Amino acid sequence: MPVTIAITDDKPINRQTVKDKLAAYKEVRLVLEARNGRDFLEQLKSMQTLPDVVLMDLEMPEMDGIETIRMATAAYPSIKFIVLTIFEDHDKIFEAIKAGAHGYLLKEDSAVDIIDAITNVHEHNGIPMSPAIARKAMELLKQMPVHHYRETEENEAVKEENAGLSDREMEILKEMVSGKNYKAIGEKLFISPLTVRKHASNIYEKLHVNSRAQAVSIAHKKKWI
Repeated sequence: MPVTIAITDDKPINRQTVKDKLAAYKEVRLVLEARNGRDFLEQLKSMQTLPDVVLMDLEMPEMDGIETIRMATAAYPSIKFIVLTIFEDHDKIFEAIKAGAHGYLLKEDSAVDIIDAITNVHEHNGIPMSPAIARKAMELLKQMPVHHYRETEENEAVKEENAGLSDREMEILKEMVSGKNYKAIGEKLFISPLTVRKHASNIYEKLHVNSRAQAVSIAHKKKWI
């Protein structure tokens, strides 16, 4: 069964570009298209079945993406939100995630990256990010005071050498650190994107994380890469 999605963007040409990118993929089905946050929330009220994942722009008239995500997450907790924007600044990333966004992509990202993100969020509760955004998220983490970090039992499990990652998983983690998407990793390692995705899911589980950014952060901290 395809993942049902919604697209919210104030510019018709942007909505059409996203639809064109995803048109060839049977993994997703568009069920809602909105011109701003207020329009999106109004349309939700009349829907019998809610979308699984929403691709949300940030800068929109009447109600912006961050406020929309904040309100919709409170009212409809089952919906997953992926920001799809042109903005790469730290404040936008932080505010979007704090509001409840499950992922953060750039509009320039490829169809494969967007499909991977939708699948990751829907099936694995991941937190997909564009490579450029993941790097900025890493910068934010590095700027946080040491007292913001607290060891947990899950962190302790990661302390063992390589956290039980296989040689193949370490290879894939290295490529993830470099910013490659699943398709590029698969091409380099001569495996399918689906296989890469499965390995990534195993990596997240073994490291007790939910996203590429968190996995990359651990790889750097443990000096595995």
